[in-house]
Amino acid sequence: MATNNAAADILLTQMATNAKDRPRYSKQQLERYFDRIELPQKYRNSPVLSDPALARTKEHGLPLIRAFTRYHTSHIPFENLQMHYSATRMISLNMDDLYDRFADTAGCGNGGRCMQNNGFFGTVMRSLGYNVRNGGSRVSRSMYPDTIIREQQATTYDPWDHMVNFVKFDSEWWLVDVGMAAMGPNMPIPIEDNFVTNSIGGRKIRLQLRVIPEHAAGDLEDAPKLWCFDVSHSQNPDGTDIWLPTYCFTMTEFLPQDYECASWYTTTYPRSYFARWLLVTKMILSEDGEEVVGDMSLVNNVVQKRILGKKEFAQELKTEEERVTALEDLFGIMLSEEDRKAISPHMKLGWSDQDNSG
Repeated sequence: MATNNAAADILLTQMATNAKDRPRYSKQQLERYFDRIELPQKYRNSPVLSDPALARTKEHGLPLIRAFTRYHTSHIPFENLQMHYSATRMISLNMDDLYDRFADTAGCGNGGRCMQNNGFFGTVMRSLGYNVRNGGSRVSRSMYPDTIIREQQATTYDPWDHMVNFVKFDSEWWLVDVGMAAMGPNMPIPIEDNFVTNSIGGRKIRLQLRVIPEHAAGDLEDAPKLWCFDVSHSQNPDGTDIWLPTYCFTMTEFLPQDYECASWYTTTYPRSYFARWLLVTKMILSEDGEEVVGDMSLVNNVVQKRILGKKEFAQELKTEEERVTALEDLFGIMLSEEDRKAISPHMKLGWSDQDNSG
């Protein structure tokens, strides 16, 4: 036993080379997840749940993933609170830990970042019989809240620090991403050049295979092309869409050790997006649950609700008490007393020298 423990302390992160050893959730575990996302009974009656082979068909597998995507993003928030309201600041990507976070502690309303949400969601899909490959992407800096970054670096990208999933239906690969909050697809989309469709409200989304501005090739034709996911909220005077780059990716499979590095960077690098901003987003469903119509978001101390592309309300939070209350009332997130007290000093609302004099 001592030898096994010693090996566990030395061995490095890897993907299980035998497919049967890769993480999967049991039927009972999946039922608890379905309860967490309040999945309607009509989807629990899907033939996919009794015949996993059907998960790989567009006829049966795709409609169920569309439903899972809607209900996941509207019940499990995209958030980075573990980086700011936590005594440990430890973020696990272990699939058992993620199940505990998203299903077993559902009463706390926990969510997570892209690698937590998409890692967990990918394991759910794999457990149901879907053909899933994990991938990575670079997020466009046009997504940053910082005005100076958007003005000067909007055409550049962060490193490979965003996780996505690729799912194969029949002979086609589709992008499935539940970890990009309101700027994500919020629906499965086929990986095909110049694919365009309507998304939330009047928003359009697009997938293109193209060269990004950051490349070292002497000739454009020698530069590598990447899959680029874009969003459009408005149009030019001539009626053409104004496209905003969101992220780019390749079809290269990413391994658990790749995400381990990406998570370490986004968690510890002081200039990373997540280190500098406190973020929570939950998508909002239509009354019949058939489409995503908006979102409720918190960025540092500003909370706002948008429906069909229009801002319904916005509120500035001035104290920690107001923010903790907003997390509970608007997002269903219940912080422990220990985590409340562990708020990052630079994120604390109502902070003053007197508060920190101790």
